[in-house]
Amino acid sequence: TLVHYGFLGATPERPEIAFTFLLLRLFRQLHRVCPRLSIDAFAKCLNHLHHTPHNAYLADQFSNAYDCYLEILRHVKLRTDTALGRDKTWSAISICPPCFYKTVGEPALKYSFLAAMDGNNSLKLVDSTFRAGSVRPDDRVSGSPRWITPEEVDLFKDEATKTNGVGHPDTDADGIAWLNVSEHDELAQCLNTCVERWRAASPEARKKMHALFAVAGIFLAVCRHGHVLAICDMIRSGELMKYPLAIVNRLFNVYGANIGLGYDIMCAFIKTLSRSSLGEKTVTFRLQGVVPSFHGHAHNRACQTHWHPMYMEGVGLEDFEECEQTFGRSNELAGNSRLSTPFHRHQNIDEHFAFRDEDKFFASGNFIFENYRQAQEKLKFNSEALDRLAQELGTTAQDYENYLWSECEYLKNLRTEPPEAKAEFSRLDWNIISNGYTRVQIADVRTRYRTTASRWVAMNDEVCRFEEENHIDVRWTPDSKDYNDALCMMSEWKYRRALDNLERLVVQRLFELTKLGMNGVGYKLREKISKALKTRADAIRNALTEYNEAASQLSPPREQLTWLKVINAVSLADLDILRDARTDIRTLPWAQPARREATTLYFGMKRAKEEIVRLNVEIQRLVTFMSDEHAKFYDSISQNIIPNPFLAHELSSQWEYQNKVHTKIARQLAQTSRLKAFTGHLAP
Repeated sequence: TLVHYGFLGATPERPEIAFTFLLLRLFRQLHRVCPRLSIDAFAKCLNHLHHTPHNAYLADQFSNAYDCYLEILRHVKLRTDTALGRDKTWSAISICPPCFYKTVGEPALKYSFLAAMDGNNSLKLVDSTFRAGSVRPDDRVSGSPRWITPEEVDLFKDEATKTNGVGHPDTDADGIAWLNVSEHDELAQCLNTCVERWRAASPEARKKMHALFAVAGIFLAVCRHGHVLAICDMIRSGELMKYPLAIVNRLFNVYGANIGLGYDIMCAFIKTLSRSSLGEKTVTFRLQGVVPSFHGHAHNRACQTHWHPMYMEGVGLEDFEECEQTFGRSNELAGNSRLSTPFHRHQNIDEHFAFRDEDKFFASGNFIFENYRQAQEKLKFNSEALDRLAQELGTTAQDYENYLWSECEYLKNLRTEPPEAKAEFSRLDWNIISNGYTRVQIADVRTRYRTTASRWVAMNDEVCRFEEENHIDVRWTPDSKDYNDALCMMSEWKYRRALDNLERLVVQRLFELTKLGMNGVGYKLREKISKALKTRADAIRNALTEYNEAASQLSPPREQLTWLKVINAVSLADLDILRDARTDIRTLPWAQPARREATTLYFGMKRAKEEIVRLNVEIQRLVTFMSDEHAKFYDSISQNIIPNPFLAHELSSQWEYQNKVHTKIARQLAQTSRLKAFTGHLAP
């Protein structure tokens, strides 16, 4: 009877308070535009409207009625989806038509869709142990297909230990990690650069989770248009590797091959992924990892040349930073979800992302228009600047490709000694080469060895064997020429290694400073680059100390390099020290400022052309989707208007709203088609 008159009771039997469907609908839409609005605040508002004192129980009663209202909406949606012939497959591809609604005969894209994944620790859930009162059992679970269950996630909990063969648990020394760096011994080199720098650039206040929280946050994947594709809870932990592994597994199972996927530490994660149980599928499905452009500035230059979207063929102008925008809105749910039940937390998150899907679909036409316009402008302005530089420098497109390859090889080679240096040192005394022993230390070692005959015999046998292998006829002594030549070569070796390391860090810093001064770099990006530079300053200072120590051991000693000289360097020409490197970087073509600028313009144009190709495909997918949906609604309404008029009425209501949305999108696509040099078409 209450429902017949437009009311919904707060309890299933003998309700004393009822709420109108209009009020429940109003709260749902208010919560949509203002996620911070809680049920408790809305209940207080009702008290004020009715001039009654605040009653705490009113919030519980409204919550019960609202749960029932949402359950009704879910059942209505289930019935309309059935009438429209929608299933799980349709839900997966319709979540973002421009990404997944493929059409017959469309141009092949290198990556079928572009997505990004990341974790966020705002949507926590306080453990019930730390709450007042007793816990009321609630076994309800979310029915959203987005969620990956904890059981599915835990299938990958031991993957990190399997890949490196070391039995480290999936946590750090403190129990819970913001980023689990201890689980990747095999990735030590990368973690010492990119991962540690990105960790240092994270928010200082919350790099560790506390046992207070049963759920420490969420980990999700979003497509480039902002639709959430998969999501899981981070249970009592930070961003452990099992979460991105579970996300990748879900994307493989639902969306298949040729995925371009962005992640903050993709350079490290891809190694764990390739050695995990998903390794073979990763190769088969041709997954391509990308480091997002904004976060990429916290990585070293060698990493950027391999993983930054600027140099990644097929990704267009996508920056892979949609996760940050998604979290920017979902963070507003944090205040309402931390003290709720697990079911209500999931329900709030589901509602939020369902509304976000609707908003993002409505904005898809504008997304395509703005990206198309941006790509055309980049092609226009970059083409003019590149033609001018190419004429001055006499360069071609192949030169720019070669410059990138040469830079990659240069940075790669700085990490290891040249083969000729290793061959030269293989002939030297074992103690001097491997341990860096001085004359006094060698004498001390020999004295101690003489006190123990067995140890002396063992060492003598080893030396004899080494002398025989290296054709040394006369035993070296501190006065022998070979010995002193070895000391000299060892000093030069240490100097060269220290110089290589310092050069690498300084070159990367100079390139980041160049980015910092580029036009079009926003405040937040400048702030991120600046913080990355501060982090790298410590590494440069340590390398500088090592260099000066090695330089003082040479004969004659080299000039000491001061921190002020390094930190004030603004171009490669400012560092005379680079003349002493094995390769003078200032003489390399790819390091010249004008050629680097031309290379950046070239790759920017290349990505812009790819963006236009992808947008043309997305336009066709979107138009086809809208046309198909129009036909499905028409057929379904026609079939149900007589046997089930109430269902037909609901379908008509949804169709009316959908037509308004589609009309708006169609106008934006038509606006896109009127852009100069538009190469797509609007036919389904």
